[in-house]
Amino acid sequence: MSAAEPAPAPLRADAYDLGSSLRLVPVDCHEAALGLALAAIDPWARVGRPAASLEAYWRRRDPTTFRFAILADGALAGAVAVRDPFMRGPYLELLAVLPAFQGRGIGRAVMDWLAGEGLKAGGTNLWLCVSDWNAPARAFYEGLGFEAVGPIPDLAVTGTTEIFLRRRLAAPGA
Repeated sequence: MSAAEPAPAPLRADAYDLGSSLRLVPVDCHEAALGLALAAIDPWARVGRPAASLEAYWRRRDPTTFRFAILADGALAGAVAVRDPFMRGPYLELLAVLPAFQGRGIGRAVMDWLAGEGLKAGGTNLWLCVSDWNAPARAFYEGLGFEAVGPIPDLAVTGTTEIFLRRRLAAPGA
């Protein structure tokens, strides 16, 4: 990008370099692999979400949802989907780090990137939902400063509760 070209609007770049050989790239060409991989792991395996449904999710086009594959050293390591605009900040619709890549700081790097993109857009919040039974995910997000806003019973799956979480990026009006 030359000095005369403005930076892309938040979440709208073609790719993002997160450092340490970690990149976010368009999900195109990774949809089938992501569908199969996610269907085999929780939370999607626990609720019985089939690979074809997950593949269709990655293929669906929505001008307010930004979907990226996560590459670590060029290998598919996971994916992230973000809805923006939401309520004064982006909504993390989905974050998945594949098992072979977990514990390497990839999730944290993606969340740091998302916070930065939210701030660039003037957002004051990050939002997400996590299943009440998904203790590892809840602990991860709470460790990043997310706080429970409230329970939403039967949102994603009948008989389970999603916990709506918020992380303040800045004071309102800041």
